[in-house]
Amino acid sequence: MRRWFRALALLGLCPSVALAHDWYPVSCCSDKDCRALIEESGETIRESAEGWTLWDGRTIARGIAKLSPDRRFHVCESPAKRILCFFAPPGGS
Repeated sequence: MRRWFRALALLGLCPSVALAHDWYPVSCCSDKDCRALIEESGETIRESAEGWTLWDGRTIARGIAKLSPDRRFHVCESPAKRILCFFAPPGGS
């Protein structure tokens, strides 16, 4: 019985993790593929006429980028680092 209550208590902590992914489209994310980019960790973005270039050289075309609702850059990528979705704030870089 004690294990049951412990499991329920732990589940109560999980919604905060799930809420972080609530706005990502299902087609982009399976609750683990999307995240905000952290400039302080070296994840920089450079904007150009073609789109955005990531710190690692990958380029995202303007037509592929989606509008970020929290005014931050986000990337959704596969374990092989293939970009599934990219979110940019209004106005760019």
